[in-house]
Amino acid sequence: MAENRDNNKGHPKVNIEAICKEYPNSKVLLISAQRPRAFFIRTSCELFAGGTEVLILSALGDAIPHCVQLQQALIMKNAATMIRFDTTLNKLANSRGKAPVYIPGVQIYMRKHPEFKGSRISPAYVFFASKPVSGEVEYAFKADANEHSCMVIAGDVDFRMPGIGSSHQHFTDVLKSAGHNVDAYTKLFKTLHKEALEANAADPVVFSLTMANSSYQHPDLKFAMCRLPKDLQAFRNSAEGVVFICIFNKHPHDNVHNMGLIYVVEPNGKNYKNIDEYYRALHLTGENLMTTVCDHNGMAKRDASKSHRSMTKCSTYLIGGGANRHDNANKLEIAKHLLNGIAEAYRHGPASLFHFAYDEDVFRQAWTATSGLSVELG
Repeated sequence: MAENRDNNKGHPKVNIEAICKEYPNSKVLLISAQRPRAFFIRTSCELFAGGTEVLILSALGDAIPHCVQLQQALIMKNAATMIRFDTTLNKLANSRGKAPVYIPGVQIYMRKHPEFKGSRISPAYVFFASKPVSGEVEYAFKADANEHSCMVIAGDVDFRMPGIGSSHQHFTDVLKSAGHNVDAYTKLFKTLHKEALEANAADPVVFSLTMANSSYQHPDLKFAMCRLPKDLQAFRNSAEGVVFICIFNKHPHDNVHNMGLIYVVEPNGKNYKNIDEYYRALHLTGENLMTTVCDHNGMAKRDASKSHRSMTKCSTYLIGGGANRHDNANKLEIAKHLLNGIAEAYRHGPASLFHFAYDEDVFRQAWTATSGLSVELG
């Protein structure tokens, strides 16, 4: 039995550096008797789905039985296998006397099961649209919208709003009808992108810039933000993978629930000779989309004036599934890589419900294939 000579109250002292060296892609999960087992099962599965290969379950004292029960639950669910079980005796300071207190602890090493499937996103946070009725414009702002929603629309490296020939031209038309200066969007996107690149060059950990800190203000927006993808080198153009979120002052169909749009610059498949590099760019684009949504909602929740609302729903089409699709890419694989990127950036608190357009049902098929979870069309 190993002795841990940590004099601070808490969990067993874990040598994170040594663990990471011995077990790459590992994380430590501290088990408490105060939380239900279902919480730790869900958290463990989310970590495995997010890329964690080895999960170290760590517990002290009365939390040890809960830790062992969690170990058994993960094994029974084919989520993980046990590869190591360490016991510790932890020396803690005694607030009532000079003699130290010794508390037993355990560290159980669980490796992700080779057949594990799951998603960091709960099925309650995804919605897959049914096949639209013939003649219906399924993917559009709705006059009867009843949730604060943003629509993802296709962007290009010149930051133009969708025009003639684009399947998203109706978004431009409805904004014009709502009184928006459509040309001002291109100027805003160009300005925000340039300033975001400058901010990132000055400080590599800065990826986003809001309109409040920009030299240009769009007259019809109350809020706008540009976010760069985390790995710019993975794209063939500095604008690809960039996401803009725009919150309206003037709402389509005069309905405040049509709160904004999200302009996503698609990776252009023609610029990628290697299909895997193209799929990597799509993964990063999906990740940046979810990160932008979470960042926006985090800002809204911290807004003391309460004038900035959270986005309840984000509706997206199949990014990269149209004119910019790689010649060797199919829609199902595109959907899989987008979903994996979205799931990687998912944060439970600030995330919105993600509403996926039908598009030959590839999103739902991709969800089932990557997560192993079944879900019905809406």
